[in-house]
Formats: sequence, C-alpha cells, structure tokens
Amino acid sequence: MATIKEIAKLAECSIGTVSRVLNFDDSLRVTDEKKQMILKIAEDLQYKTVQQRNKKDILKVAVVSMYTKVEEIEDPFYLSIRLGVEKRVQTEKIDLIILNDVDGSYDYSKISGVEGIIAIGHFTKTEIKAFSDITNKIVFVNSEPDNKKYDSVLFDGENAVEEVMNYLYLNDHRNIGYIGVKSIRESKMVDLAEKRYDLVKEKMQRLGIYNENNIFRGGKTFSDGYKLMKEIINEDKLPSAFFIGNDSMCIGALKALFEAGIKVPKHISLIGYNDISSAEFTSPSLTTVKVYTELMGEKALELLIDTLRGREIPFRIITPTRLIVRDSVTKHVE
Repeated sequence: MATIKEIAKLAECSIGTVSRVLNFDDSLRVTDEKKQMILKIAEDLQYKTVQQRNKKDILKVAVVSMYTKVEEIEDPFYLSIRLGVEKRVQTEKIDLIILNDVDGSYDYSKISGVEGIIAIGHFTKTEIKAFSDITNKIVFVNSEPDNKKYDSVLFDGENAVEEVMNYLYLNDHRNIGYIGVKSIRESKMVDLAEKRYDLVKEKMQRLGIYNENNIFRGGKTFSDGYKLMKEIINEDKLPSAFFIGNDSMCIGALKALFEAGIKVPKHISLIGYNDISSAEFTSPSLTTVKVYTELMGEKALELLIDTLRGREIPFRIITPTRLIVRDSVTKHVE
C-alpha cells in the first residue's frame, strides 16, 4: 500500500504538504498545479486515507470531467470543482472514480457499475446517453442538459457580468474590450463563452458602449492570452479596459502588456474570471470574479447522495459569484 512518504518523494515536497493536500486543508497555501500533481500521484498509487480504509458499505461514484488532465492544469476551473467533490467525499462512505477525457473520448468501462455520476463540464448527447446507460443518477456541474431529468449545479454568470461592467463603468471606462474563452473542443461543438458573451453584449448595449471591434475570442490558457494580447497591441486596438474570460488568459495578457511597456492599470485596466490561486500574486494583483468552484463540487456530491437515497425531483442549484477588487483596475482619465 502506498504511503504519504512515497507520494512526497515523487511530488518533491514535504510529507506535511502531502498530508494537508490529501486532507483538503483550506489553510494550506499551495498552487493548483502542485495540488493536482499530489492528487494524481496518490490516485496512480491507489493511496487511501485512514478514513477511506475504514469505510464500510461504500457507494461507488464517478466524477467525469470534460477536460483532459493536461487541460485541468492549464485552466484549473474544472480541477477546482473536482477538488470540491473530493473534499466532500472525505466525510462520506464513497469510493470515487475519476474519469478524464482522453483524445476526445472516454473509457466507459472504467466507470461501469457506478451508482452515480458527477459530470463536470459540457457533454455531447452521445456522451450523456453513455452516462445514462450506466446510471440515471447524474448531476451536471456548469451545464444543464435536461433540467427535468437531471440535477445541475451552476454559478450566477449574470451577476458576474453585471458586477464587472458596472465596476468598470463607475471607474469611467467607456471603451471596454472583452476576450472570451474560445471553444474548448470542436468535437463537442461547444462554445463555453457564448452565453457570457451574450450577457456582456447585452450589458454594454444597455450602457451604450458596445463596440464589436473590441470583442475577441481567445482560447483558455496563459499562452493563449499572451499571444492574443500581443496581436491586439500590434494592431493598436487597445481599449481603456479589458474583461477577460478566465484568469489564466488574463495573466498571459498581463505579461504581453508588461513586455510592451504598457502599464496595468496606469495605461489599461484588466479584470479576470475565476479567482485562481495565482491571481492574488500577480503584479499588479488581479481584480477578478470569484466563482465558488469548490463549493459547486461539494454541492454536486450532496445532490448525488440525496438522489441516491431516493429523491426523484431534480434540483437546480445556482451558487453566487463575487467581484474581488485588487490592483489591476483604476479610474480612467482621458
């Protein structure tokens, strides 16, 4: 049986750090990437905590992620949701199986026989049919394919856009750009940015400041944000502020601006999305929308347990968002 010492050696960190990550210690200051590494090593070595080893009458539950393991590291939004599920599992009699996308498909044999599924992200009709062939006890997180049949956990995207645009407007920004997250995988025919773009467009139109030339589609990673911002700088299309679809891209954009000698927030203001762990430690620290991703994961597991116990009416939970004001936005001066 694997030990914490073995995991610590492979992860190149202390035994204490490994122990605190595996026990989901909220006070631990460690990057999402390091958490993912420790959890992956523990998973590969089939490590079980004392609580897990002592559980009787265990439920078998799967977490299926839209992302590959690499994508979870590049954009930790879905990783954080999964960590919320795993954190909540520690208090339940549950054997959790993690299934990630691999080259656009899933090995469904790995989750054959599970009693419930938490599906994180957006899935095709074919994929959803495959899930339902295994079990009809499914909770979708960050998507809602059928609210009459399945539970779902979403976040309040409307409030997020409203807060961001109002904050920029109150700081006298009228020439505002938006960089949306581009479609993650063409095979899924899903554009995760589309709804948020519609909300941004509608809000800008109500404020009388919408400009199609200020709208860009980016990607999802640090390098995507970096490359796109360099292109925008070269085309001399800079507005006074940018709202960017996730923090990873926003941090990449921040690097491109720094290299071009364009100071944030003196010359341009930036707002990100998700409030990943590194957002607080950029220079300047990043103003961003906090999405309570771990809470979404915890609530998803609670819903699944509830429906496994007999609830038949599907529930829909919407978690809040909050604008975290830091240093990357300032009042615009003509």
